[in-house]
Amino acid sequence: MSASLITTPAELLEQIVLIAARQHLQGPPSVLRSLRLTCRMANSALSPESNSYMYFMLFRDRFSPWRHFPGGQLTVDNIEHELRKRFRALQRIRRGDVADPDILESLSTIYIMMLEDDGRNWDQLLWARLPIFMTRFLRERLMVGAENNNGWPTENEVNVLAVSIFWLMSCSESICDETDELRREFVQLLSPYSFAGFRYPCFTGLEYDFCPLENSPKTVVTSAYGVHSPIRPVSTTICYFGRPVPFNLPPVAPYAILVHFSRLETHPLMIPPHLPETRAEAVAKGISGPTKEDIVYFNTRCKTHFPGTMYGNRFDTLLKSRRHDPDWTRSIRDPLYRSLSSLPGQYIPGTISGRWQGSFIAPYYNVYKDMLSSPSAPSPFPTFGRFPLYVTFRELYCYSPSIPLPLGGNEGVFENAFLPIGCRWHETEEGIEFTGKNASFKAYYSPPRQEHLEIGFVGGTAGEPKPSAHGAFDVIITGVTEGRYAAAWGGYRYMGRIRPSDGLIVLLREPLDPQMVELGRALFRGYIISSRNFVGRWRRVSSSVHPPEWESIFSLCKDMSWE
Repeated sequence: MSASLITTPAELLEQIVLIAARQHLQGPPSVLRSLRLTCRMANSALSPESNSYMYFMLFRDRFSPWRHFPGGQLTVDNIEHELRKRFRALQRIRRGDVADPDILESLSTIYIMMLEDDGRNWDQLLWARLPIFMTRFLRERLMVGAENNNGWPTENEVNVLAVSIFWLMSCSESICDETDELRREFVQLLSPYSFAGFRYPCFTGLEYDFCPLENSPKTVVTSAYGVHSPIRPVSTTICYFGRPVPFNLPPVAPYAILVHFSRLETHPLMIPPHLPETRAEAVAKGISGPTKEDIVYFNTRCKTHFPGTMYGNRFDTLLKSRRHDPDWTRSIRDPLYRSLSSLPGQYIPGTISGRWQGSFIAPYYNVYKDMLSSPSAPSPFPTFGRFPLYVTFRELYCYSPSIPLPLGGNEGVFENAFLPIGCRWHETEEGIEFTGKNASFKAYYSPPRQEHLEIGFVGGTAGEPKPSAHGAFDVIITGVTEGRYAAAWGGYRYMGRIRPSDGLIVLLREPLDPQMVELGRALFRGYIISSRNFVGRWRRVSSSVHPPEWESIFSLCKDMSWE
């Protein structure tokens, strides 16, 4: 009897599908759909119920391996459901319909694929022509609804994910390929998200709450931002490997800020001709401030780092997806997908230790005041001055049996970078000791232990800070401007804390020279995105009862020559 599809053994049919599918590893395997449509017997033989191994192999061949599941948690139904969902999203993106009614499901799927990417996911996204789609979306759809919002772009789920994905797919080559006109257009589109902190918060929850409740609302409304109390979506529910899970949306502002700085950096700072050439010449002439040498160094070295680019530090030895683990953990809020042995939690120990360099934007007060007082978005959006920023950071941990700093409920603790009001500290190479007002407490923090740096887990849930897998309760960050950079751009010291619930870093900055009070105290708050850039907002310290008169943005990346 001649061979036919009907008489072909199921095992052989599996191999035929896998061999044919591997001829073209990008996109959905069309051979599988074609064969399942031939007859009822073939459809049954190639169903997930009959061929769990085949669907496992199809997923493994096309997508980066999942890393966030304890052993034995995935079933064939989970894998087959996720496979179909990803293929649907890829096909929608490839069709290029930026107004697709299912775009939220597509973008949430793509966002998670990018955080989990170790190479194969990106190949699929290139097949889907994601860069073309995202460029079109920003230019054609980002401002939809702004006409009913006084010209301000909305911070809905779709826009948040679109801006986040747009940054995650960025690289130096893609920015170089953009025309100056297109770069200016992106900066204008995203400037409201970057600068208007009174409308677009930069944080996953209320920034002044050190231990937010786990059951937070799906939207956040706060009067801390004055007359424009923002309402932003915080969480939604997505289907992940065939199961509904809570999904926390990333705040849009950090990603918009990264897009902003990466485009600004294509235009170097101008070098005033009257500046001295070198520091030695400046000292000899009694001139303070930057030299030409300082500005050349800044223009050539201080550039935003991209998520997928190798820079020669220890994080390059990690899987690409591992560098995204803190971002992933902030989004997927389901205990089933957490493992103390494999996840670094909300902050990877050792991430911020070292010399960081970048920029901050100083707003023009009157322009910002006008923007704050007007209900309408300015058009065009104003531009502000960019200045160099250098800090060398140090991490210090409270290990058991030491007791961490008390949280305290006293007013002003947020303005003091989550440190108890009135406490004093003494820092040495061995660590830092805090003493409470009237000797009410003592707390000791020491440098991270080696095993902590190698595996590392710093995380927490609602309530009091909890010890990690290596016994660390709490993280303190100290920082200073080194002499070379202080001579050019001003010297500061930094002190602050990491919020365990989401990895938010809050730092209080003060002048190194107590006589330079005119430099003022400032509060820097932000996240380390993709283990690459410390990005967020800064402002002068003011009373927590009143909204700040202004705030602006900053972005720092690690100086690779330091390691």
